[in-house]
Amino acid sequence: MPTKRHGYNFPTRIEYGPGAAKDVAKTLAQSGLKKGLLVSDKGVEQAGLGDTVRGYFKAVGIELATFSDVKPNPVDDNVYDGAKAFKAAGAEFVLGLGGGSALDVAKAVKCMATHEGPLEKYDDMKDGSQYISNNMPPFYAIPTTAGTGSEVGRSSVITLKSTNKKTIIFSPYFMPNIAVLDPELTVTLPAKLTAATGVDAFVHNLEAYVADAYHPLADGIAKEAMVRAYHNLPIAVKDGKNLAARGEMLMASAMGATAFQKSLGINHSIAHGLGVYFDLHHGLANAAVLKEVMIYNMQEKSVAEKLAHLSMLLGGQRNAESFIELLSQWLTGVGMPTDLKSFNIPASMIPKLEAYALEDPCCSGNPRKVVPGDVADLLKKLI
Repeated sequence: MPTKRHGYNFPTRIEYGPGAAKDVAKTLAQSGLKKGLLVSDKGVEQAGLGDTVRGYFKAVGIELATFSDVKPNPVDDNVYDGAKAFKAAGAEFVLGLGGGSALDVAKAVKCMATHEGPLEKYDDMKDGSQYISNNMPPFYAIPTTAGTGSEVGRSSVITLKSTNKKTIIFSPYFMPNIAVLDPELTVTLPAKLTAATGVDAFVHNLEAYVADAYHPLADGIAKEAMVRAYHNLPIAVKDGKNLAARGEMLMASAMGATAFQKSLGINHSIAHGLGVYFDLHHGLANAAVLKEVMIYNMQEKSVAEKLAHLSMLLGGQRNAESFIELLSQWLTGVGMPTDLKSFNIPASMIPKLEAYALEDPCCSGNPRKVVPGDVADLLKKLI
């Protein structure tokens, strides 16, 4: 039942259900921890969620210092400042509370608490993970959105000031010690953010599923997660206090981050560029380009076959065109755009956005080989 407490150990320890955050505070107190750094953001604090979680920890004798200066598209200075806050507080562990931005910064703070900078040294595209050792403080993750699945991931995505590029910092040691999926902490999320983050979770699963790689485990997880997201996101958007729908979306999000160890694709590459150049919310950017990207990708026979199967799972006909129709209706139904026309993206930026996408690490995982001109053609249709 999605409204009950459950515990799992895949891919890390997961504590799920209403009241999970309060229970985990007790668990950490029993382990002897006394001081931690809470990494959140301004929105989380304004919603009162920081106070709620600090209250849980204070009640069991754990003091939490707070660092909340995290941008929606986090930059390396957020990480450096967070690491300073960790050291100044004499913290023993890092607790991430928020969406993907706060959780990604929390992971990188965990790294910089014991490793020397700059962050560029640990760029995954430059084999930076070899410099990350397992001498970092414990890390616990509490998502307040159902989108990135960062709470079960081994990566942090940070924009580096020196390159102005979203950069993946990866290490198996980044995996949270405990991921806390408590739907009670997501009920205050506004409908638009619920929709945008929920679509991000869906896209993680969809891009993983259609990727041209052999990974039956990821495929099975992705298909199940997409069915859950497809049915529950509209409910969560309409009725934010529906704990069952909120819980199912937290699961779909965590499943997406588990599945995309297989791969992501050009949808994310374009969305990353829109985030860097226009500070567009990641989930919103993913939603806006998704329909056209899937139409582009389904020219590959393997993708068309997978989309046809997925359409049937979602209640449509067994063909790729039916999936595109269902996808478009679903996005519109939760208030998400299916193009970029409302964002005033100038046509003059198309070459820069394409260049960024082609260099983005997700691009190589796309099931259809992306060649120069393809992204430009997509963007011309979208703007």
